[in-house]
Amino acid sequence: MLINQILLAIAILTTGVVYGTDVFHAIVVKKAASLSSDSAIADLIGHTHLIADKRMPLIGATSLVSSLLITVLNYNSALVMYSGVALIALISHLIIYLRVAKPINVQMSAAAMAQKTLAEIRSLQLRWDSVISYRALLLTIAMGALISGILVTGGK
Repeated sequence: MLINQILLAIAILTTGVVYGTDVFHAIVVKKAASLSSDSAIADLIGHTHLIADKRMPLIGATSLVSSLLITVLNYNSALVMYSGVALIALISHLIIYLRVAKPINVQMSAAAMAQKTLAEIRSLQLRWDSVISYRALLLTIAMGALISGILVTGGK
């Protein structure tokens, strides 16, 4: 069905944006932050969270909704297995984000806007870093499932 192909393309593209962001943070920014001064982390990472938390939710929500629609529309086909795995991985990623990363993002963003370096900035960054690899892994699973779904079923 054409709708499946469209939804899979949307899901892959939007999940890919979040995937690329989190994988980059897991393999590059995590190490760079560990080598940076507290004031550099406070300023750059704080502002990064401020901007990302405004721009990324629509992309993530589109990924979730398109994956959910694929699952609902294909409840009796092979495609449901792939979209279902992607949906579970995306929801798991969102839970980790909301429980761990988001509260840290809020604190760091507020401090960056006030041009302050929080005394606990290093521990906040370490806590945020402690879940980024899990988030990247969950997004890798989601991407793999969505791509497998289009390859195996042709999006039909």
